[in-house]
Amino acid sequence: MDFGTIVALVIAGLGFLYTIFRDSSSDTEDLLTRVSQIEAKIQLHSSSIDRLETEQDEMKKTLCNLEDQIHQLDLKIERILTILEKTKGA
Repeated sequence: MDFGTIVALVIAGLGFLYTIFRDSSSDTEDLLTRVSQIEAKIQLHSSSIDRLETEQDEMKKTLCNLEDQIHQLDLKIERILTILEKTKGA
């Protein structure tokens, strides 16, 4: 082995030891910050989904009421038409 190879191995070894023993608290803090942001977004989205589900249920009830009212109006119009046809024919 020549001198260049030994120096390269020593530098590689030191780099490897540095990556193992370096202070990774900043990485941990960054990850914790990102996780807390994601958790906050999840809570916000869950809240939004719950609110939308509630609004959808209310809209379904309103739609059913409107359908009933339209049906009642349709029956009344049929009665009026029947009365008009009878009076016209008489």
